[in-house]
Amino acid sequence: MKKILRTVLAASAALFLLSACGGGGTEDSGGASSDKTITVMASGVKDGTQGVFLESFKELVEKKYPDYTIETTLLPDDQYYTALKSKLSTGQAPDLFLVQPKKASASSVEEMAKAGYIEDLSDLENWDKLVDQGKEDMSYEGKPYALSSTIGVLGTWYNKDIFSKNNIELPTNWQEFLDACEKLKAAGVTPIVMGDKDSYMIQFGMYQVAANQVYPENAAFDEKLYTGDTSFTDPEWIKTITMYKELYDKGYVSSNSLGLGQPQAQQTFKDQEAAMIFDGDFSYPAFENMDFDLGFMGLPANDSGETYIAAATGAGFAMSAKSEHKELLKDVFNQMTDGESELFDAWIQTATSFTTYKGVELSNDVFSEVLPAFEEGRSFYWCNQAWPSGTETEMQAKFSEMIGTDKVTPKEMAEAMQKKFDELKQ
Repeated sequence: MKKILRTVLAASAALFLLSACGGGGTEDSGGASSDKTITVMASGVKDGTQGVFLESFKELVEKKYPDYTIETTLLPDDQYYTALKSKLSTGQAPDLFLVQPKKASASSVEEMAKAGYIEDLSDLENWDKLVDQGKEDMSYEGKPYALSSTIGVLGTWYNKDIFSKNNIELPTNWQEFLDACEKLKAAGVTPIVMGDKDSYMIQFGMYQVAANQVYPENAAFDEKLYTGDTSFTDPEWIKTITMYKELYDKGYVSSNSLGLGQPQAQQTFKDQEAAMIFDGDFSYPAFENMDFDLGFMGLPANDSGETYIAAATGAGFAMSAKSEHKELLKDVFNQMTDGESELFDAWIQTATSFTTYKGVELSNDVFSEVLPAFEEGRSFYWCNQAWPSGTETEMQAKFSEMIGTDKVTPKEMAEAMQKKFDELKQ
């Protein structure tokens, strides 16, 4: 029976979506233990996705396993990794903790698995109930190491009423998108507002262009960066940067973008002072209940054919390799992915729009325009998930300098990204 995916509070408006799992069980992996406490550590805020889930998790696991106590720690995003790193280095790792997909940050599943910090989950019962992307992004060397419920989608929120008033149909390729922006600008409407003072927002547009220009013809582009067979200075990335810069050069993006943060940009869009904003599905709570008809589309950065979207697996929970409750935790993981238990219901609600679990329907039609791309496999991960952490920071810094001073060219920006990548790669 299909479950209905309900929109819940977003996590922080960062470059990743937070998703969760939990712990509990029936027996300890190392024999009987006098310690009946299971520790869980996550990042987020109390009234956000992660905080809401952890409260439900604690209640449900303690109800099912009354001999156990669940202790949760919820830290702000900027404190989480430092605290986790400290615990790992001192041998005091929590039983369950959040990791990022692929190579995304120093707390990525690949880094944690490579260091031996997290447990191989190959014997989970319901692993194949997850979509391929959800499995691949949380695996290392072909073995599963973490569970994520969330697929986060970067897209273009747009005001359907403004489009209709200006007789603009939904664009299906880059030229049509540019024509729509020009028509809006000519009508005195700001086509796009961005909050580039929060420079991570640069990723929200850039990665949508890359999903259409870099990966469709070379899905292994990022893998080949590590072998030297591709480079950011290749034509695909030069074109990606040039296309995104074009929106700023032509005055389609608000001229004060470097002076606005994400909240201010979102408010400008909500006040109908701009027709579009590049953001993520995770920002839906900021846009619901608007006084206008709201739409969400993939940025049509394709020259022709179909549009691809940037869709990324969110953070998921991994199990400490040193946990004394491994069998217990795996039992709970199996319940969380069984498609019917209360733990499953609590876990799956951490997904804002799309989920890694097969057969879960969208309940909010606002995301229906990107659903075909997702279902047909026309999606690629967020670029930074495959790069050494810090590469995206260089991208943001150089693009900010480019649009702020006009003294950096797309080629120079690409060269800087490649130099940073080479410094950071292992």
